[in-house]
Amino acid sequence: MTPREAMPHRSTRRSGSRRARLGALGLAALAFFSTRMASAEAPEDDLELTRAITRVRAYEHARIKLIEQCRPAVACMFEKGSRAGGGSGVVIDADGYGLTNFHVIAGMLGDHVGEAGFEDGRLYEYDVLGIDPTGDVAMFRVSDRNPKLYAPLGDSSSLRVGDFTLAMGNPFLLAEDYVPTVTLGIISGLHRYQAGAGDGGRALRYTDCIQVDTSINPGNSGGPLFDMAGRVIGINGRVSIEERGRVNVGVGYAISIDQIKRFIPALRAGLALPHATAGFTVRDRGSRVIVDQILDDAPAYRAGLRLGDELRVFDGREIISANQFGSYLGVFPAKWPVTAHVARNGTELDLSFRLEDMPLPKPTSGPGAADPYAAHPVTDKANRDAVDRLLRLHRELTGDEAVLDKIVGLRMSGLRTVVDARSMPASSLEIEERRSTAQRINEKSTPADIERGVRWMFIGRPTFAERESLRVTGADEVDGRICAVVRGAPADFPKLTMVFDDNDGRLLRLSFSDRLTGSVIRYEYAQFDKKDGFRVAGVRKIYFGDRLYATEIINRIELDG
Repeated sequence: MTPREAMPHRSTRRSGSRRARLGALGLAALAFFSTRMASAEAPEDDLELTRAITRVRAYEHARIKLIEQCRPAVACMFEKGSRAGGGSGVVIDADGYGLTNFHVIAGMLGDHVGEAGFEDGRLYEYDVLGIDPTGDVAMFRVSDRNPKLYAPLGDSSSLRVGDFTLAMGNPFLLAEDYVPTVTLGIISGLHRYQAGAGDGGRALRYTDCIQVDTSINPGNSGGPLFDMAGRVIGINGRVSIEERGRVNVGVGYAISIDQIKRFIPALRAGLALPHATAGFTVRDRGSRVIVDQILDDAPAYRAGLRLGDELRVFDGREIISANQFGSYLGVFPAKWPVTAHVARNGTELDLSFRLEDMPLPKPTSGPGAADPYAAHPVTDKANRDAVDRLLRLHRELTGDEAVLDKIVGLRMSGLRTVVDARSMPASSLEIEERRSTAQRINEKSTPADIERGVRWMFIGRPTFAERESLRVTGADEVDGRICAVVRGAPADFPKLTMVFDDNDGRLLRLSFSDRLTGSVIRYEYAQFDKKDGFRVAGVRKIYFGDRLYATEIINRIELDG
C-alpha cells in the first residue's frame, strides 16, 4: 500500500536458531521477573531471578542484532527523480534481485526504472523486471551495491499463529534518511483470503496469505515480513482499515513467501506469469467437498477427475471447504503440476495433472498509460540475464572449470531397462562420447545424438549465438524443486524445452520433437553425484510422448582429458 492509495478492506517455521529460542526464553523470563518483583518475599539475591534477568537481556541483545542484520536489505522505493508514490522492498540475493508489491511499481512501467533508498543514506537506481498483477508481486534489480547486503528467503509452510515477526519498510515516508521503520508483532492468522480488485477481482488478490498484528501502514507495502531468524517469510501489502478513515485496526496481510517462490523464475526473467485455474469447481456437501462442475477438455478431467468426486487432498493440503480450496488454488502459477487425492464410490484415487491459465487482469490505467505486459528493453535484458545465470549455475554444478575445459571425451557404463521388454532383464549400457563429434547435429541426428549434443554444448560453454537463442518462458516444479523453463533452438538443434532447477542450475528435463517421427522425446534426469570434479545425472528416464520407454542407470563414469 502506497501512502497515496491504501487498499480498502473487503467488509515460522519454528526456527531452531539461537535467536528463536531466545525469543521464547525472553518472554518467559520477563513474566517470571514481573511476578518476582511483585512479591515482597522475593530475596534480592535470588539466583533464579538473576538468571531470568540474564535471559531477558540476552533476548533483547539478540533482537537488536537481528534488526541490524536485516535492515541493510530493506529498500525505500520511489519513482525515479521523485518522491511520489512510495513503498518498500527487499533485496533477496547477492545479484541484487528484490521483491516488492506490484501496486508499488505500477506507475514505473513506462521506462521500468525507479530509485531505492537504503540505510546507508544513498539512492540506487533499480530496474523493474517481472510482474504478478494478480498476486500483487513484482521483482526489481538494483546494481552497484555490496552483494552481501541481502536477506535470505525463509519457509512459510510451517508458520504457526503466535510466531513473532518483524516488519520493515517506509510507512508514511517517515524514513527521510532511508533507514527503515521496524515493527514487532505476531502472526495472528494463517491461510487468510483478501478479495481482489479490478478486472473481475483478478488484480491484487491475496490468497492463502499471512495475517499479522505487526504494524503495517501506508508505505510498508512491498516490504519484508521477517521471522526471528532474519528470513523473509512474506511480502507485506494490505491492511484492514476503519471504514470512515485510514485507521489501522491492527490487522495486516502479507503474501506468503512460499507462494512467491513459485513465481520467482518468471519474475527474474521479466515475465508476467498468470495464475492458475483448475478447470473444475467444488462445493460443500455436509462435511465433504464435492466436484460439481468440470470441463471435459480440462487436464483434470483427462487425468480422471469426475463430477461427484470428493476432493480430500490437493497438492499435499487437506481440503476442508470449498472456500479454502479456492484460496489455496490462488497460490499456483498457470500450468503448475499438482496432485489430487479423491474418493469415489468407496474407492480412493490419486490423480496428477497440470493447472490451466487464468487470464491476466486487464490494465486499469487511463489512456496513454504504459501497457504492463508489453515487451520492453529492460525486461528483454532481464530474460537474457536469467538465461546466462542458469547456464552459469549449470556449468558450476557440472564441474570445476579446469576439469570441464580439459575434457575431450566421456565413457559411461551402467544398466538399461526397456519398459516394454518386461520379460527381459536389464541390459548392460556402454556409452562413449567425444567432444569433437558430439555437437555435429543435422537433420539425420537421432534423439540420442541430440541429447548428447545438448550435454556437450553445456560442457563446452554455449556460444553467444546459442545463448541468444534461448529464453526463459515460465516456471515449473520437478520433484519439489522450483524450476525455470527455457526454450529455444540453438544452432542446428531442433526447438528444445529445458527445465533447470532455479537454485543450482541442474538440468532436470529436456524435450524436443523427433524430426523423423514427430513424436515428443523427453529425458528426465535425477541423482546427480559428483566424481573426479565432474557431475552427470546418474538416472535418465526416456519418454516417447507420455509413455516411459526406458530407464538408464549410470554407475561408472570415466573422463578423457
